[in-house]
Amino acid sequence: MVRPNLSPALLRKEVADCVAGVLIRGSTVLVEKRRADDEADPGLVMLPGGHVERNESIPEALKREMREELGIRIEKILPARIRYYTASNGERQRIQYFHVKNWNGKIRSNEAETVYWESNVKNLSDETERKIVLDLMRQGSQP
Repeated sequence: MVRPNLSPALLRKEVADCVAGVLIRGSTVLVEKRRADDEADPGLVMLPGGHVERNESIPEALKREMREELGIRIEKILPARIRYYTASNGERQRIQYFHVKNWNGKIRSNEAETVYWESNVKNLSDETERKIVLDLMRQGSQP
């Protein structure tokens, strides 16, 4: 039953479009440790990515996010997976993951507490992200 004083937008939670990049080097994956003061998922170890901006395509968002967060220019990407996720702040997200096969530039942490090459996929905080990485590694992915 819908209450007449509530708009449909208030009754359903909006879903934010997001992107994430999976960069694999040998048997390691690039991860970010989120800052302790992040609004969403503070302190978690996650794949790098972010929100799609208004009037931005998904590939454009991925390129921008990888440039802003990591300081790199991505070149060759392949879609990996789409999933729905609820962040610790309650935000519902539709995350599109991409295997970033080629990139240029020196990787650095511009927004996260740190970024690093992780050899133990079990150290990622999110089980679905662990599965995505393992699936790509099993496919023999190399940058």
